[in-house]
Amino acid sequence: MPGEKESWRTTVMVLMAISLIIGFIQRTGYMFLDPKFELCVFHVPTILSLIIYSRLPESSNSQV
Repeated sequence: MPGEKESWRTTVMVLMAISLIIGFIQRTGYMFLDPKFELCVFHVPTILSLIIYSRLPESSNSQV
């Protein structure tokens, strides 16, 4: 079973990929989302998950 740190790493990777793809599409001329919506739904959660992941201790593998 994956540990908490590994789960957050996966979350960061997925959100980062989605955020980069959406950001690239929005900046290359095809704007289909309002910039405020894009920021609140994609970029802020990505930054928050990165902060949470970076502050987790290395030995956070909990035994369930």
